[in-house]
Amino acid sequence: MYKPIWLRIFILFSILFTVSCGAHAPTPIPPLTDKEFDAATKEAHSTLSVLREALLTRRSSYNFVGLKVRFRTQDGTIDDNWTEPIAYYDGVFTIKMLDGLTYDLNQHLDATLDIPLKDVVDWMLVEKDGNLIGGYTIRLTYEHMTPDEKENFLKITGYKIK
Repeated sequence: MYKPIWLRIFILFSILFTVSCGAHAPTPIPPLTDKEFDAATKEAHSTLSVLREALLTRRSSYNFVGLKVRFRTQDGTIDDNWTEPIAYYDGVFTIKMLDGLTYDLNQHLDATLDIPLKDVVDWMLVEKDGNLIGGYTIRLTYEHMTPDEKENFLKITGYKIK
């Protein structure tokens, strides 16, 4: 009589133990540090000649040419956003805002802004086949993604990161 009760309790605990042992948690990835971000920005600045050449040649193989710029909002916070560079002259990029980003009520989508080099964070060229050139902050963020996030990111953007 006692044997079947102990057997039932043993089976119940075995099932509970098996069910509670779910899939392993993903390997934690260390968060992005300011030091890493500063290094990515420094690398972007040291290779700006590639972007300047792209602005001069305007190859048809480029699907997107972008410049990541640091803006200061009206409340004093910092916001980094991708913009479209139009020209470069004497340490200043002329850019066009993307997707209706405005930080001043008098700016319009088609308006151009002059951005000094000190406010440039990153640059990128995306070729028609998805090959990403530059994009050092994107690459850094990509390094800090889980495998599932990386797969989803590449699927959404169509980028090829080498």
